[in-house]
Formats: sequence, C-alpha cells, structure tokens
Amino acid sequence: MSEFTKTLCPYCGVGCGLEVSPPAQLNKATNRDNEGNPIWRVRGDKTHPSSQGMVCVKGATIAESLDKNRLHYPMVRDSLDQEFRRVSWDEAFDVIVKRIQTVRLTQGPEAICMYGSGQFQTEDYYIAQKFMKGCLGSNNFDANSRLCMSSAVAGYIQSFGADGPPCCYEDLELTDCAFLIGTNAAECHPIAFNRLAKYHKKNRKVKMIVVDPRRTPTAETADLHLAIRPGTDIDLLNGIAHLLMRWNYVDTMFVDDCTSNFPAYAEVIRHYPPEVVARECGISIEDLETAARYWGESQRVLSLWSMGINQSSEGTAKVRTIINLHLMTGQIGKPGAGPFSLTGQPNAMGGREAGGLAHLLPGYRLIKNPQHRAEIEEFWRLQPGQISPHPGLTAWDMITGLENNAVGLLWIAATNPAVSMPDLERTKKALWRSPFTIYQDAYYPTETTAYAHVLLPAAQWGEKTGVMTNSERMVTLCQAFRQPPRQAKPDWEIFAEVGRRLGFTKEFAFANSAEVYAEFVQLTKNRPCDMTGISHAQLQVQGPTQWPHQEEDAGTRGRGD
Repeated sequence: MSEFTKTLCPYCGVGCGLEVSPPAQLNKATNRDNEGNPIWRVRGDKTHPSSQGMVCVKGATIAESLDKNRLHYPMVRDSLDQEFRRVSWDEAFDVIVKRIQTVRLTQGPEAICMYGSGQFQTEDYYIAQKFMKGCLGSNNFDANSRLCMSSAVAGYIQSFGADGPPCCYEDLELTDCAFLIGTNAAECHPIAFNRLAKYHKKNRKVKMIVVDPRRTPTAETADLHLAIRPGTDIDLLNGIAHLLMRWNYVDTMFVDDCTSNFPAYAEVIRHYPPEVVARECGISIEDLETAARYWGESQRVLSLWSMGINQSSEGTAKVRTIINLHLMTGQIGKPGAGPFSLTGQPNAMGGREAGGLAHLLPGYRLIKNPQHRAEIEEFWRLQPGQISPHPGLTAWDMITGLENNAVGLLWIAATNPAVSMPDLERTKKALWRSPFTIYQDAYYPTETTAYAHVLLPAAQWGEKTGVMTNSERMVTLCQAFRQPPRQAKPDWEIFAEVGRRLGFTKEFAFANSAEVYAEFVQLTKNRPCDMTGISHAQLQVQGPTQWPHQEEDAGTRGRGD
C-alpha cells in the first residue's frame, strides 16, 4: 500500500493534486498543528498534470481544518427560538420525509428547493439532480456557483452553443499574449498563475496585459496594466475590437466560415473610437492602442478572467464581448489561444457537467430543450413530461420565494448563505421566515445554523471518495483517506437515503460512489463533456484525465487532445 493517498485540493478551481499521509509514521515525529493536535501531512502531487507538484499555502495547510468545529450528529428543533436536540439518523430522516410529503401535497413540488455548492463532489451533484429534478419533479436546485461562474456558463452557451472552457493550463505556456481581465490570479489562482508567470519571465517576447482598476500583484507582473474605471469593461473590449477592425486584424476566413452576425457586431464596435473609449475608461489612447496592437500582432492570444467579470453587472455580456474578440481574430481552437474562465470553486465544473444549476440537466443539457428533457426522462425511466419544462428558482429567487411564501422547504448543503449571499440583511430576514430549513454541513456552528430546523452532519473532504473537475476540465479522483467523524455521512448518501424513504428505491440503489459516477457518465455520451471512458477504477490506475474522453479512448491516458 502506498504511503500517500492521492487526492485534490478542495479550495479553488485550479484543482491542484495533493498527496496526504497519516500524522504518525514509522521512524518519524507525529505531525501536529500549533495547538499540538495530530494532523495529516500534505504535499503536492508531482504527477498531477495541472499543478505539477506545486501547492499554495492554503492547500498545504488544508488538513488543519478537518477536526475543528465539526458537526457530529443530526439535530432538530421545532422552531428557530428553540435549542437543538440530538436525534438519530432515523429520526432525522423521518422528520425530513414527512415534511417533503406534506409540502408536495399542499404546495406542490415547486415549493421544494435545494441550494448546493461547488464544494460538492460530482457524485453529490448528480444524486441531488436525480432526486430533485427527476424524482420530486422540482427544478429548484441551484448552487453558490450562481454567484460565481454562471455568467461564464451563459456566455459560453450563447456564443458556442455549449458550456465548457475550450482551453487548458498547457496554453499558459504556449501563448504569445495573455490578456487577464477581472482576475487577480496571482493571489486567487496562484498555482495556475505561477505557470504563466514563469513562462512570461523566460520569454520576453510574450506579452501580458492586465485589466484591473487596482494595481494588484497580478498587475505588477504585466507588460501593460490598464487601470480602467470600474464598470467600463465592455467599453474597453469594444474599443480594442474597433482598433483591430480599423487595422485589418480581422481573420475574415475564420469569421466567414465559423461565425454569424459579424456585420451587426461590426456596426456596434464602430461606435467605440479610441478617443471615446479612453475617456470613458480613464486610460490613455496610447495604452489602448498598445493593448490592441499586442492582441493583433500575436499569433496566439489567451484571455483569462474570473470573478471580476463573472460577478459583475452584465457579466454574461462581458464574457461574450471577450469571446467576440477571439472570434473576430480567429484566436480560438489552437494551442495557446482561447477564452478561459478560471472557476472559483474546486468542482464548479463538475456541477455544470452534472446539471447543478436551476436551468441545467446532466450532460450539458438545458431544461428548456424538449429533446434534452426527453433524453433524461428516458434514462431515468420517468414518465414523459415528468421533468418540468420551466427552469427552477435561482439562488436569489429562493430568497424572494421565502419572502412571498412560495417556498415551503429549503435544503441547504455545503454552503453558508448567511455570509455569502448578496444583500445579507435581506437574506437573513428571508431565511428567518423559512417554514422548514434543512442545513447539511460539516461544521457547527456556522452563521446559517441559526436559521435551520434540521442539522445534518456531512462528511468533509478526505472522508469520502468521489470525483472533481477543475477549470481545465481535468477530472481527478479524490480518494478518502480517513473515516467521517462520529455519525457524519457523504452528501450523496444522505440525498439517496431520503429518496429511498420517499419510495424511490430503484432510483437510488447505489452501493458506493463509484456506481453513482458510472451511471452519471452514461449521460455524457456524445455530449460536449463526454466522459464515458472515465471511471473511478480508470482514474485510480491512469490518474487525472481531461475530457472529452470517450469510452473507446479508455485504454489511454486522456488529456483532451
């Protein structure tokens, strides 16, 4: 048996490989934290293709969080002004099942909501979708990814017809020009940024443009820092496009063969001359022209963005405007080039694959698409029409639904909305109005605990085996290396048990997470995110694999080539 267990860092979307070993080892001093408590040893996995053995301070110290302030047992209370009382899992499941049955009968399935997280493993996401959208008939599953990268999802879908970043980390070391906007990657995605920074330092002909109102550590490494006024991103991007068109940097063959509606776009960018854009953005015309020249003269342009774009007003429009620059210049579909959204959470990508937003279904399908619904209904052996054709409530819609009494049951898992939602005071007032809230988390207390009627102890990273997908579509098996404390359970097991107790025994007859994943990947067949050649066993033997990776490719290690 190997001394180390291979897994993935559960913090950000870079998805760094880790190797974890027990605190006590033969002929070695026991590894302890500052308080003297034994903690697991963590180091970077040199064989992981995304991180290549590198790890930041958060990843290196992740094990310190495993035993602090854990929720060990199910607890319930009848009203929010009462104290919690410890109960058995059977009692907790009975309370939940009875309340779900009551709400379905009195208000309908559309009154049941689940709010999940990019901290879920893909198996957790998938079982939640099958439970909510399939068995209960409620599309009201959304995740905190709604506050993170849903703008990128919408932008990719509207521009390309499907979600899924077309780039990978290898492009960081192949590009001629890196265009970073709305991201402080040096601090927020440090391992991915380190790959770019090292490459940039060694290759002085490579240009780096950083667009950020602040002079961040990322901006300090740039050849050109555009400190634009907040909210003028689209002005800047269209201003660059204006110059690219004026200077004949448009790839007309690519535009004619691979895009549509370019004349309408050209008419839009005609209204963004340099003098207007420079004034609006608060930058010099010279810097604007330099940015456009860097882009136009480069053979391979890679754009990277994160929350500064995705979480802003008009986030989807900004994403599409970035993509438009790539399309007009043919800077896509080749090494070192393309529009690359850096996701915030470790498995936000896996959530997108599994249908983990209110408008999605597994396998990069859309709820509004009749064929997509029919495919899922047939696979899940549901009655035709059982999946609602209407997208469910988004995260904020759930809050307003609590305000107007449209939500009768709210199930929160692996996230802490009492500190992470926008308009916190309004959010807290709405959560206080909830008739029945289930809160499923690894920790106690958290800020959201105060608004829950039922608390369910969930297994944390390292205590359950499952899959996560990082920003570059690299799928990694996160193997359990310790048992959950006391009575904590993996999220997918909790969802599945409630499903079985509601009568859906055949739908949730899974013995382990490997079986869950095996069912899920069947729904990716012939889809953009085809993972039919990936399984727990394959990942354990061959290591992290990038999709698409079809079944016939299963004999080789896939990197999305």
